[in-house]
Amino acid sequence: MARSRSDFRGWSWWALVAASVLVPSCGVALAVFFVIEGREHADQWASILSFFVTVLVAATALIGWLRQRAETTGDPGTLDVAEPEADVVAARVERLAAKVEQVWKAEELRQRLLDPEPLPVSWRTVGPPLSDHWRVIGGDDTPIDLDGNLDDLYLTVRTKLPKARLVALGEPGAGKTSLVMRFVLACLAAREQTDAPAGPVPVMLKLSTWTPSEQTLRAWIYARLREDYDFDEPLPLDHLLLVLDGLDEMAEPDREKALTKINAAFSADFPLILTSRTSEYLATIDSRRADVLTAAAAIEIKPLDAAAVRDYLTITTKPSRLPEWANVFAELTADPDGELAGGLSTPLAISLARVAYAERAANPDHLLTFTNRRDLEAHLLAELVPSLYSDVSEHARAGWRADDVHPWFSFLARHFRARGISWPDLSDVVPPLVYGLVIGLLAGLFTGTAFSLAAGPSTGVMVGATMIVAIWTYTVVIDPELSSLEQIGLRPLTLWAATSGPFSVILWYLTAQGDLAPDHAVGIALVASLWFLVMLCRSLIALQIAILDFGIVIALTGRPAASPQALAVTALVAIIVASILAAALPHFLIAHVLLFAMGRVPWRVGAFLEDGYRRGVLRKVGGLYYFRHDLLREQLAERPTA
Repeated sequence: MARSRSDFRGWSWWALVAASVLVPSCGVALAVFFVIEGREHADQWASILSFFVTVLVAATALIGWLRQRAETTGDPGTLDVAEPEADVVAARVERLAAKVEQVWKAEELRQRLLDPEPLPVSWRTVGPPLSDHWRVIGGDDTPIDLDGNLDDLYLTVRTKLPKARLVALGEPGAGKTSLVMRFVLACLAAREQTDAPAGPVPVMLKLSTWTPSEQTLRAWIYARLREDYDFDEPLPLDHLLLVLDGLDEMAEPDREKALTKINAAFSADFPLILTSRTSEYLATIDSRRADVLTAAAAIEIKPLDAAAVRDYLTITTKPSRLPEWANVFAELTADPDGELAGGLSTPLAISLARVAYAERAANPDHLLTFTNRRDLEAHLLAELVPSLYSDVSEHARAGWRADDVHPWFSFLARHFRARGISWPDLSDVVPPLVYGLVIGLLAGLFTGTAFSLAAGPSTGVMVGATMIVAIWTYTVVIDPELSSLEQIGLRPLTLWAATSGPFSVILWYLTAQGDLAPDHAVGIALVASLWFLVMLCRSLIALQIAILDFGIVIALTGRPAASPQALAVTALVAIIVASILAAALPHFLIAHVLLFAMGRVPWRVGAFLEDGYRRGVLRKVGGLYYFRHDLLREQLAERPTA
């Protein structure tokens, strides 16, 4: 998550200032001592240097902890920013509305929700205890009739609910996400058709991406606007209509915290839609720590009846193949409450049956072999990937076969349970200790080789070994997550400019304009550039440069014959390499190579994810991919990877 301008406030800011003053003060004192005392006091120099490195590591660790604390608390985003002028806000609202419409229009087309016509999804009104008291919802104790069909939800919310707050419930696969997606698009269409001032922008967010114990609700909302809709402009929340999808997909303790925080964060007049499986929502509100969504009515999606299932499969099957469905249709007619009708009674199940049987040459009579509804649902889920990756699929492509992609999807399903998938995030799958091992070896090998050439083998071995041991210790003790520069809002180019630039300028000034020897100038320049480094990033990269500083000093004090110019070049190049190793790209490359070698992902991960989205295994929100349905992800996750 990107940091904001208000990450550090109060005592955190003063602690950062204290650490920032302490580091350069020690560096200046050390440089003065080196200039005055010279090489003949190398033992004293080494002792003070050890103290300096200790202070440096402690200070940078403190800064890293403070930044981690800011991230854990949550990026307050625009909360501390004064609201801009009305016309500026209106322009931002329209830009957000356009981005939201672009995302969900594309998803509606990809899911073929209107091809050839929408499913006849309907719902019934449910009152307390699943809803709040009718008096809180509507002002008196009279129940409100909210029964309706798919395209009625917008009018239901706008005309029947005084406070536009609703909980949409249903069984797994009942079509909750598709229902609220249609609601979002209906809201956006209504905004364009009216001459009156536009209302709030409906924004659909997946609750499974929020961990309430680690991030505030508002910080999470702004983060999702950035990630899902590429919208990073200050916008007060009262210009949003939140559609929070999938409370049931959160971990059980998080559901209670989430519902409690939602009620605490927003007034009863704030427009909000929440979706959840019925059983999980009931269990959550029955706990002592959570309550119903304040002032919210509740509806529950009804199963599709046998006639609707038969009609939909009829119009989605090629006319010449309709005779093949005769036995299935006969069973649906004869036993409309049977296991077959029940197994096909959800929009998810019927859409899976369409892909596996209506659009393929497979015999639909196989559906009659299942005597249990759950077995039928599991079978349809299991058939999705083979159907979409078959030779006759409209998306058939050389190189992507069902036998290949199934273990890849299974791996992704296990490791991305509660968040979206993106190919850079594969670096999160590999344990940080593995990165520490590889990066430590690479950094140690490079710096050891560089110092061997500049100052001799003994110095090279000592500096390289110190680098390896220090990085391994750091990853175990200080920063087990091994945060990259991008995770703390930095890019390698920024780091290079902030370290290599000052190092080169100060070294040139001290040697060309000052009265210092070149070896003295190298030590002072490196100390100064190190201070800039500490101010910008966490302590892994600062630790690497501190070790390089240590190597330079050892080489200068222990080997007077060493060329200061050669050591300066070595230090400059080593800084750049250390910066590269601390970036996110090497993390991804390491993970990519390891996972590909183990057969967990294909080499072209980005192309594979986009292909899975086009075929219908995945859906896409912003730059993140999610499995088509949580039931599909759960089934794929249960299959062991070969």
